[in-house]
Amino acid sequence: MKPTTYLLFILLFPLIGSFIGYTIGKSNEKYRDIFNIVMTAIVFLVTTILYKYVVVQPIEISIPNVMGTGLHLKLDMFRYVFVCLTTMIWFLTTLYSTQYLINHKNRNRYYLFFMLTLASTIGIFISENFLNLFTFFEIMSFTSYALIINDEDDYSHNAGNTYIIMAVTGGLILLMGLFLLYNSTQTLDISELRVKVSILGNIKYLIVTLIIIGFGVKAGMVPLHIWLPKAYPAAPTPATVVLSAVLAKTGIFGIILTIEVIMSGDFIISIIILVIGFLNMFIGGILAMMQRNVKRILAYSSMSQIGYILVGIGLIGILKENRIIAIYGTLYHVINHGIFKALLFMGTGTIYLVLNELSINKIGGFGIDKHLLKILFFIGMLSIIGMPGFNGFTSKTMLHEAIIEAEHMYGGVFFKTCEFVFIISSSFTVAYLLKIFVAVFIDKSNHDIEKVVARISKRALIPMVILSLMSIYIGMSPSVILHVLDKTLKPFGNPNPLAVSLYTFDNIKSSMVIIIIGIAIYMGFIRRVLKKGEGTNWYYVNPTTNWISLEKHIYKPLGKSIIFISSFIFNIIDGAVVNSVTFIGNGIDSISKIEIEQGKSIVRRMRSGFIKLFSSKGNIDKIDIETEKSELINIKKKIEDIGYNMNSLTYSLFIFGIVLIVCLLFLMS
Repeated sequence: MKPTTYLLFILLFPLIGSFIGYTIGKSNEKYRDIFNIVMTAIVFLVTTILYKYVVVQPIEISIPNVMGTGLHLKLDMFRYVFVCLTTMIWFLTTLYSTQYLINHKNRNRYYLFFMLTLASTIGIFISENFLNLFTFFEIMSFTSYALIINDEDDYSHNAGNTYIIMAVTGGLILLMGLFLLYNSTQTLDISELRVKVSILGNIKYLIVTLIIIGFGVKAGMVPLHIWLPKAYPAAPTPATVVLSAVLAKTGIFGIILTIEVIMSGDFIISIIILVIGFLNMFIGGILAMMQRNVKRILAYSSMSQIGYILVGIGLIGILKENRIIAIYGTLYHVINHGIFKALLFMGTGTIYLVLNELSINKIGGFGIDKHLLKILFFIGMLSIIGMPGFNGFTSKTMLHEAIIEAEHMYGGVFFKTCEFVFIISSSFTVAYLLKIFVAVFIDKSNHDIEKVVARISKRALIPMVILSLMSIYIGMSPSVILHVLDKTLKPFGNPNPLAVSLYTFDNIKSSMVIIIIGIAIYMGFIRRVLKKGEGTNWYYVNPTTNWISLEKHIYKPLGKSIIFISSFIFNIIDGAVVNSVTFIGNGIDSISKIEIEQGKSIVRRMRSGFIKLFSSKGNIDKIDIETEKSELINIKKKIEDIGYNMNSLTYSLFIFGIVLIVCLLFLMS
């Protein structure tokens, strides 16, 4: 088959297969599960086959008259990294789902939307036109919403409402940015935008800001992250795996395209993204340490880890000609985060399978005798904290070196502060992962949970074993991924590949210093301040329950204020339009009366003259005196119609705005 056929296949097969699997599942769930596993395995296999074609040259497909501007698909090595990660994680998660969802309801519906989400996610990564990307992006938002609310309880619905509100709002802001982008450049093809955006004025910063906000919602970027700590715990664990390991990368992908491909690494935007990235790292790390629910800890952990990637994106633009180390670190962490976060969430889900509970205060000591689960979770922990020999070490080391490079280039307090925040945030990662591991797998509790007989099948453990082996293999042989990343550089200006030496004494020492600081934070803060009780009668407190809530104390009041202000403004506009039309109408009416009277006088004189001139004919054609009057009335009516249309448009905008905001507030209440 042609490479283009393979590319269309990985997009269309999950789309069509989702409905086939749904139909099969109505009569036989076992066959549906087998079909879904085989389908995702085939998609992953075809993706691996595509490598030999993509490494030679990009694969492109253009289908006119689809979505208005045409359907433009492209797969190059940069996009291939995201597509390959997506199909691999989806295959392993599907295998895991067939065990995890055995006792869950709405399984058939879950798999339908799970596969639709796969198709739309692949569509995002291979779109070469921003309108195509936006369309797939919105489809993914709605299909993933169905995954979050799958359990149909109050908490999942509340989390789903927050998620869809943020997703739709972000989508509308993204669409506004795309409208402005198209209006300014007359194209939405990504390959054409770099040149056309470069000649725009300052409006490009408004456009980019809107687009980044739209993508930033899905990436969990501060302060747009409020859906993340609610949706991750609410969704079934397999859905949480793809939300964290894959779907967050769609936002990252869009931000990379916007800043690096379109804006050519603009320095101002890069600095802003760098600062936001550090805020993500730091705030996410602090909030993760405070939590008691394992899923919520890992949710804030995802927020923090996304910060590393945002920092890398910012450094790419800041380092300019020396940006190669930042490119490697950013894309490497995209891959690593997908692997170790999928592993940790699967381990968490396995605990939930047995206990139906994830609060540390209730599952303490569960894993003391669960040796395989303990080993797998421990590997995931060592990976995410950046222990030498595991995959997290490679990407975090490169990002750390990129920060040091920026410090050498620019000097000053700013980049010294950046390095300090990087170190302390990385230490937070060590602290909150130790909190989970020690509480669940080492500390004895008074719950006697360790005596619970685990009902864990090999089908659930196999994906975790594969991910664990990948973490170790990539960590020990980083050149495997670096060899692939060498071929992803074209969208970044095609800089020369860099020979990276990771396992140096300084890098290992830096990593170990971070780990030691993290252990100190765990011992000094988490165990001494957050942990209460004595012996086996211990529990953790969460001080953040009394902290300010962005959703409750800022976004909801802001939404209500928008309703009031927009109502006031639209009322003024509406009154001005009505008064203007009334004034114009009255003026036309007055003019028409004057001219009609003059017309009548002229007609009378003409009629008298015609009678004298043609009286011998006997029949005189009557002149319609009302003709001129009718024409003037028609003119008046047209002006009034314009006024009514303007008035209707004003009302339509007003009603649409009010209905939208009321619906959002209703969902948020």
